This record gives sequence, C-alpha cells and structure tokens, in this order.
Amino acid sequence: MPLHVKRLTAQNTLAFDGFYAIYTKAFPLSEQKSQETLLAMLYAPFYTIFLAYDDEKIVGFCIMYHPQKDDFFLLEYIAITPHIQAKGVGSFLLQTSLNLLFETEGIRPVLIEIDSPKHASSEQEIREKRERFYRKMGALKIEPLDYSLPLQSNDTPPPMALLLLHYPHKTLQKETLKRWLEALFCDVYGCAKDDPRIECMLAGTHTYFTLN
Repeated sequence: MPLHVKRLTAQNTLAFDGFYAIYTKAFPLSEQKSQETLLAMLYAPFYTIFLAYDDEKIVGFCIMYHPQKDDFFLLEYIAITPHIQAKGVGSFLLQTSLNLLFETEGIRPVLIEIDSPKHASSEQEIREKRERFYRKMGALKIEPLDYSLPLQSNDTPPPMALLLLHYPHKTLQKETLKRWLEALFCDVYGCAKDDPRIECMLAGTHTYFTLN
C-alpha cells in the first residue's frame, strides 16, 4: 500500500511501539512526554495521534490536541523518520491528518509551536527550515509574541514563536489568544490558568495581534 495515514488506537500496541521509537529520537528530552503520558493521551477524547505509513512501515506521526469546549486545534508534535525527510511526507501527513480531524471535529484554526529562528542557534538552519515548511502550508506568525513554552522541567525553554494555520483573518484578538493560551497551559502542559507567563506574553499589546 502506498503512503497513507491512520489514527493510532489504544489497542494497537505494535504501532504504538513504532511511533514511540520515532518520538524519542525526534525531540530533546526536555520537550518529551513520558511513555505513560503518551499512552494516556490515546484514551483522552481531546487527543489524536496520526501515523504515516509507507506500505506497512511507520515513517512519521503527528499529535493533534483538539479541546472539546474550545475553537482551536494545536499541532503538538510532528516528526518524520530522517531517511525520508524532504520527500513530501511531512506535508502529506499534516494535511491528511487535518482533513481527517476536520471531518470529525469541524474546521478550526490550528496553533503551531516552533523554535524561533530569530535567535542565533547551532540549529539555525533546522529552525528556518521548519518555519518555511509551515509557511508553505499556509501558516502565519502571530506577532508581536515571544512565546514561552511551559516546560515541566528545570531546563530553560528555548525561544519560541507561535504560528496559526487555517485562520481567515489578518488579526487575532488579544482576548481570543489569551483564552487559547490558558487552555494550552492548563490542559496540555498542566500549568495554572493564571500562570504569570501568559500575562507576560500578552503585555504591551492593546487589543489584537497581527498575522504575518
């Protein structure tokens, strides 16, 4: 069977092992969730893990957060095995996953967290490549916003940016973004709704953010 995408189910332990093997190699340890947490996400009604298959081999995945009582999605993770990167698998996986999600949850804007390429880094080329990938898919950057990733560790979070996909406007109301950030901090990262980092991110903007 050619390249295709399937939802990961809790009953498919073999597929979970294949997904987890890619996951642990794709992200820094400070940005990873535990195996137990990932397993729990399979049973949560507001998470879906999509797997990309080349024939019957798992070659990538993406994890989508889709809160039941809110009006946005979050692309929490996406990764492709290194030997097939830059072959269109990532864009196929993301677009197919979103189409499947839109069918069951409705069409909503999609938030995407990325390491900011504005800051000098040994991974500068990788960061710029990732941003180009999402922009090619149609994502725009929320500005001015220095996004703070609420890591559950003592590591200093990397400088981040927040992109928005499938949003029909060029501005985003501050109150809407605040509501989305509160949901992310609570439900995705296990932080308080009134976490001071949220107000810090929103400070200095009167009523709206621009999308560029």
